Amino acid sequence: MADSPAVSYEPTCHPGTREVVTGRIMAWARDPRAEPILWLSGPAGAGKSCIQRTIAQSCIAEGLFIACFFFSIKQSERNNETRFVTTLAAQLAENISGLKKHINSAIEMDHRIFTRSLESQVDGLIFKPLRALQGSILHRLKAFFNAALGGFFRAFCYQAHLETLRPNVIVVDGLDECIGEQEQARILRLIHALAANPHFPFRIIIASRPEYTIRTAFFSPSLAKDTVIFRLEQYEADGDLKLFLEAEFHHLKLFHPTSKAIPVDWPSPEDENALVTKASRQFIYVSVVMKHLANPRRNPMVELRRILDYQPSDSDTNPFTELDALYNRILHPPDINTFLLKSILHSVIHDKPTAMPLVGDLDVLFGLKPGTTSSTLVDLHSLLNFESPDRRPTFHHKSLEDFLTTPERGGDLYQSNDETHVELTISYYNLVQQHRLQSRGTTTSDHVWDLTLVTTHHACSVGDWSLFEREFAENTLPDLINSLVQNDIMAVTVLMERRRLDPYVHRYHSFFCTTPEDGCLQHCKEIRQLNMHMLPANLQRSIVDPPSMIDMPLDTASKPPGCGCIKFTNLEEHNRGVGIGPIQTP
Repeated sequence: MADSPAVSYEPTCHPGTREVVTGRIMAWARDPRAEPILWLSGPAGAGKSCIQRTIAQSCIAEGLFIACFFFSIKQSERNNETRFVTTLAAQLAENISGLKKHINSAIEMDHRIFTRSLESQVDGLIFKPLRALQGSILHRLKAFFNAALGGFFRAFCYQAHLETLRPNVIVVDGLDECIGEQEQARILRLIHALAANPHFPFRIIIASRPEYTIRTAFFSPSLAKDTVIFRLEQYEADGDLKLFLEAEFHHLKLFHPTSKAIPVDWPSPEDENALVTKASRQFIYVSVVMKHLANPRRNPMVELRRILDYQPSDSDTNPFTELDALYNRILHPPDINTFLLKSILHSVIHDKPTAMPLVGDLDVLFGLKPGTTSSTLVDLHSLLNFESPDRRPTFHHKSLEDFLTTPERGGDLYQSNDETHVELTISYYNLVQQHRLQSRGTTTSDHVWDLTLVTTHHACSVGDWSLFEREFAENTLPDLINSLVQNDIMAVTVLMERRRLDPYVHRYHSFFCTTPEDGCLQHCKEIRQLNMHMLPANLQRSIVDPPSMIDMPLDTASKPPGCGCIKFTNLEEHNRGVGIGPIQTP
C-alpha cells in the first residue's frame, strides 16, 4: 500500500527531477480517452520505483489514486503473486464509497476465497462486489426517479455512477521482482482483465525492467492495443542527475565530519560532469556514489578522486561497466576478507527471511566470533541496510544482487546459487546438531524444527547434489527430511499451503522418487495422506481443493496417484500405524 511502512520510507523523485516523465504519466492518468494501461519500462537503476512512488503521491493529491502494489524481491510477502489481489481489494474497499460491505459479504459467503486462484479472487473480491455496488446505486436512484424520467434518467444514473467512482488509477511497481515468469505473466493477464472490466474502467500503471516474459506479453496483440509504453531510457536524464548531485554535495559539505576541510568550490563542475557521464542515466550510480562519500570514516575528496580516476577497459561492452567498477571499489576495502564477505552477501540473497534475521545471527550461522559480521560490513552502508536491530540485512537495490550473481560481473565475489545453498545447508545442519546435543533427552523445540525446515529448504534448492559429500547426500539429508515430515507435518502442511515449500517437495522427489515426474512431483500421496490424517477438518479441504498449492481438478486431487519414493519406508510404517494403510506404488 502507498502508506505502508515498507513503502513510506522508500525515496521518491528528488525535487525538480523527472518532471518530464511524471508530467506525461499524470497527463495520461487524467485523460479518460487514453489507453487503460501504461507500461513504464526501464533498465536497472534508472529510477522506476522512485517515479512510481511519486506518481502514487500525485494521484492521491488529485483524487485519482485507488490502489497500488509494490513488488520487492527483498520481502517474502511482496516477491510473489499470493497477496496481489487481496491487497488491491483491501484498498478498493477503502477508496470506493460503499464497496466495503459488498466485499465483506463476498468473504462471508465464501470463507475459502483467500485460498482460491487469483482469477477467482479477482472475480469474487473485485468484479462481483463492483457489479453489486453498481446495481445498488442504480436501484436506489431508479426507485425514486425512474417512473418520471424513464430512459433519460437511466443514462444520467449510469453517468452519475461513474462519477462516484472517478478515482481509478492503480500503480503496480517492480513486476520483474515477482519471482517466476509464470507468475509475472499471470499478473499481466489479471491486470488486463481489470483494465477491460466494463463495470469499472481501471487505469493501471506498471513499471518493470523489459524482461523477456514481460516484454513479450506487452507486445502480444491483445495487450498491445490497450497499452501505451514509456521507455525511460529515451528520456534525457543528465540534467536531473546534476540537480541531484548538486543537492547531495551541498548536504555532504554541511554535515560530513570533514566538512571544515572541504573547499567551497568542491567538487569542480568538471568532476560533477564526469560523474554524470559515468552514470549513463542510471540514478542508482549517483545514489551509491553519494552514500559512499557520506561514510564518516572516509575522506570524501579522496574517495571521489579514486572513483573518477578509474578507467574501465575500452574493450568492455558491459552496459553496467561503470556501476560494476563502483561496486568493486566499495566491496574491496583494505584488509577485507573476500571469502567471508562473499558468504555473507550471498546468504543475504538466498537465505529465508524468517531463518536468521539479524546481523548477529549470521555470526552464529557461520560459526564466527560475535561482531565479525558487523565489522565486515562496517564500510558497506552505501550498499546494504543493516542498522536496524530487528531486521535482517538487505540490499538497497537489486542491481547489487545482479552484480554478485553474474560471473562476468561479480569476479571474485561471484558464487553460484548451488554453491550458496550447499554452504547454507551445511551451516544450518550444524546448528541443528548443536541444538540437539544441547537438548538431548528433552523434547525437540520448535526452534530446532524451524532450523530443520530451513536446512531442507536449502538442500532441496541445490540442483546438483554431487556438490555435497556422498554420505551427506545419500543418508544424512534424506533422514533429516524424513524426520521433519514425520514429526512436524503440521509445519510442512502450513508452508505447503502458503506456497513456500514447493522447492522442497519437488527437489526431494526429483532425487528419491521412482515414479515418473508427471505422476509424482505434483501429487505426493504420502504427504497428502498425512495431511488428511493430521489436519483439522476445516483445513483439510483447503489442501486438496483447487486452488491450493497444487492446482488440479478435485476428482484427481482427492485421489492422487501412487508414489514410489524409495526413502519412505518409515513413512509407510507410520501410515499403517495410524490406520491409513500401506502405500501402493505403481
